[in-house]
Amino acid sequence: MTAKQYFCRLAPSALFLLLGITAGCSNSECLDNKNSLPLAGFYSSAEKPQAISIDSLTIEGIDVPGDSILHDSVRSLSSTYLPFRIDKPQTSYRIRYLGGAAGKLGIADNITFNYEIQPWFVSSACGAIYKYHITSIRHTSNFIDSVVVPGDIITNTPGENIRIYFRVNVAEEGGEQ
Repeated sequence: MTAKQYFCRLAPSALFLLLGITAGCSNSECLDNKNSLPLAGFYSSAEKPQAISIDSLTIEGIDVPGDSILHDSVRSLSSTYLPFRIDKPQTSYRIRYLGGAAGKLGIADNITFNYEIQPWFVSSACGAIYKYHITSIRHTSNFIDSVVVPGDIITNTPGENIRIYFRVNVAEEGGEQ
């Protein structure tokens, strides 16, 4: 048997062995969300709150190094991810309203989240994530009525972690500010 014939017979076996080893090393536990990235939903502060979209706004981080604009002149937004800092126990955002009289007057709301950062070991395959235990939330009240973090903790659980309630006239505005 020549070297070429030997290689041609051995190559398929080696390929299957390599695929088997690779498949055996894959780990489905790390396919889940590995980041504690808070998702904030927007709601009316009416007696029966409902999800709303806010028209014409910009959302930016406050005192963040580099580019801190998350959304710039967005036409309509009903939720957004608000990343928390891991180098400080506080993260602040400014929501600038660009439409109508609020835009002409430069009206904005600020939200500040204070928290304790807790590294949390997931597994040897996935490593660690951060949990954020919310200690307090401060906000201005131009259009924001309240800000809530149910359970006072942000983890890597997918879904909405923050609810921002806005004072809007839902019936008149059709669900938008």
